[in-house]
Amino acid sequence: MKAHPIHRRRFLQGAVALPFLPSLMGAAQAKKAAPRRLVCVSAQLGWYKPDFFASDPNARLIKPLDRAGLGDSFTTISGLDHKGPTGNGHALVYTLFTGQVPRSISLDQVVAPRLGADTRYESLQLSAGELRNNAPVSHNASGIPLPPIIRPSYLFAKLFGSGEADKQRQQYILDSGRSILDDVAADAKSLGKRVDQEDRDKLDEYFTSVRQVEDRLARRRDWLDKPFPKPDSRFSLPPEENVAETMLLQNEDLMWDLMALAIKNDSCRVFSLTIPLGGAALMLGDQLMSASYHQFSHHGNRKDRIDPLVAIETAHMTGAARFMKALKETADIDGSNLLDNTTVLIGSAMADASKHRRVDYPLMVAGGGYRHKRHLSCGTDEMHKNEMACDLYVTVLQKLGFERESFSSSKSDLNAALL
Repeated sequence: MKAHPIHRRRFLQGAVALPFLPSLMGAAQAKKAAPRRLVCVSAQLGWYKPDFFASDPNARLIKPLDRAGLGDSFTTISGLDHKGPTGNGHALVYTLFTGQVPRSISLDQVVAPRLGADTRYESLQLSAGELRNNAPVSHNASGIPLPPIIRPSYLFAKLFGSGEADKQRQQYILDSGRSILDDVAADAKSLGKRVDQEDRDKLDEYFTSVRQVEDRLARRRDWLDKPFPKPDSRFSLPPEENVAETMLLQNEDLMWDLMALAIKNDSCRVFSLTIPLGGAALMLGDQLMSASYHQFSHHGNRKDRIDPLVAIETAHMTGAARFMKALKETADIDGSNLLDNTTVLIGSAMADASKHRRVDYPLMVAGGGYRHKRHLSCGTDEMHKNEMACDLYVTVLQKLGFERESFSSSKSDLNAALL
């Protein structure tokens, strides 16, 4: 009988890994601590907060998580933001994981060098299709935005390889890059002898950047000859790829599923995913919606706009729930499950897309082994008077094993509530 591929959703929903069996492993491996992971997700048009915060038992955006059996694996958090200007939120959506500090590094890039030290990719930056306004959410230590992968097929090739021809092309690029770096480093050293101290400081920054590139090249060279994992035959990409804005939800689905596969085969442990500002009408299921995602986000409290907006956001959350369920149903090396060791942050620096206000972000932390309570109210709660979104990130850093008392614009932490 001919085998038929299983649709990726059925595969990820139904694939329950075999139980962890220490007796079949060496004692040292059985006791090995599970790696920690971080996934940062930003919806650039926000979330409809009345249906996002789990303080309302009827919140529609929470239902996909409950249906997936994740009711005790997340906490929505109200009352936090970056306490900055409340003007046009579109211009500052990229600050979600950086705080409003000029030239600031994003949370995922703080943890990537350590958490991703033993994986093929230190971190991966993704977007569900075309990204408008040039607003990636990942920024390096100099505050420079890192361009995301927008094509699921390209991410698939990075995770599972593209054959011998691509390997030779990568080797050529690495060798060429090494040669170019040698040339520019020699020129910079010669120049350093003829400039003043201020310019030498700038050259020092330049050399730091060069060394970082050298490290990345060396890392890629080390992995070049290591075999890629084989993709499960039950997972397949669509026969045709379309990354236009209209197909945002379909591409987002693929990104959620590919992230789950990347974590399962330990290709990467640090991810960012941008759900971009959609200026076109979206395909929801098999139907083209009557207006654009952006137009629905400017709902003006009209039910005929709120309902389709929530339908779009329910599709976002359904993908998140499928991703987290796939991790929860897969054993980790310490006998727990992958979700227990993966912190998932979902939110937006667009607190109210209808008014472009950036006060009281919709934020959620899931997985990661926190003391989840479905909803946490900050700012007005006598027990939790935190105000800054970066207070949450301090707690995340500490949970991931970093000895940090602050991050960007933080003033405190949420340890008492979540750890």
